[in-house]
Formats: sequence, C-alpha cells, structure tokens
Amino acid sequence: LSIFRSLPSPELIANREVRESTKIFDRTGEVLLYEIYDEEKRTVIPFEDIPSSVKHATIAIEDANFYTHSAVDFKSILRAFIVNIKRGGIRQGGSTITQQLAKNAFLTDERTLTRKLKELVLAFSLERNLTKDQILDFYLNQIPYGSNAYGIETASQVYFGKSAGDLSLAESALLASLPKAPSYYSPWGSHVKELLTRKNNVLDAMAREGFIDEDA
Repeated sequence: LSIFRSLPSPELIANREVRESTKIFDRTGEVLLYEIYDEEKRTVIPFEDIPSSVKHATIAIEDANFYTHSAVDFKSILRAFIVNIKRGGIRQGGSTITQQLAKNAFLTDERTLTRKLKELVLAFSLERNLTKDQILDFYLNQIPYGSNAYGIETASQVYFGKSAGDLSLAESALLASLPKAPSYYSPWGSHVKELLTRKNNVLDAMAREGFIDEDA
C-alpha cells in the first residue's frame, strides 16, 4: 500500500541513533557550561546505566507483557476496550512499549487510522530487527517526560537534580508515571495529587508483577 512507502527501512530502524542536546563543557571537559536544544532536551545513557527500578516501573505500568508479546498485546487491547465501554469513553489504551516507541520515534500524534496502521507495521518491524532490551533502551532514551525533558536521564536531572543511576524506587515510580500524560501529571502543575496517585499505582503494579515486595 502507498501509505507505507514512506516508512523507514528495517536497516534504518536497527541503526537509528537518538538525537541528543549539544553540550558545551569547560576546558576540563567535566563542567557543563551550556546545553543547546530545540524542543527536545536529551542526554542518552547506556542501557546498563538505567536502574532496574526504572525499567521495572515502566514495564509494570505501560506494558506488563513486554518481554512476551511480539509487538502487539491483544489481551491488553481487549481489556482496554472493555474498560472504555464500561466507562463510556477512552480511559485506557492498549499500546505496547514497542508501539509507543514506533509512534514517538517515527510518526506523529495524529489520531487517524492511517497513522495507527503505520504504527503497527513499524512495531512489528522493530520487534523483528531489535532485541527487547534494545527496544526498551530506545524507549527510555526517547520518550518525553514533560518540561522539554526527553529520555530518563534528562528527566531525572530536571525533576530530581540527579543522574538516573541514583534514582530511588519512589522516584523511579514517579518518573514512570509521567509519559502517559506529561503535561497533565507534571509535578509543577495543578494535578500533583493525581500524579502521586498514579505513582502509587505504579508501585502496586510493580508488586503485582513481582518486581518488588508488597511491603516495599
């Protein structure tokens, strides 16, 4: 179909580099003087430097079956459909982490059938050409967390003034709460109560998935 001709090739997907901010350091190379960026302020960090608490929190709240599905989680789609029918509106989505990465990295936010079909094709292509860890790596370094913070490292610096590797469990859960609706859940906005509720929901989800103890 012609709508798919503009989609990136599997090679481009597999070799894609996430765009970072331009950083200017002092002569020692250790003190950051300026950071230049357009809309996306981002510092990419290696997957092994992202703490397990962040990975587990993200998987638990966004895509509990991430390591077992093949791009689309039909059980989650059905569950979201039932919830939306009961509540009379779009209250839940069924998009996997892979689908969200496809949309954020290569597509727009437009809500059309064409965009959704492209998202599905790209998600399956990502799953064919990347490992699950690579997909999660791209996702955590790619997605917006609000306040021009893109990627987990910049989000950690913006909201907590520390590197992602130093995040506590509670801080990881709070950051994992943001990508669903970064502006709405902003810690600096008018929905802090809702953000804290969602953070607790993340912790509950982590416990259900066995990532943490019930008493953590």
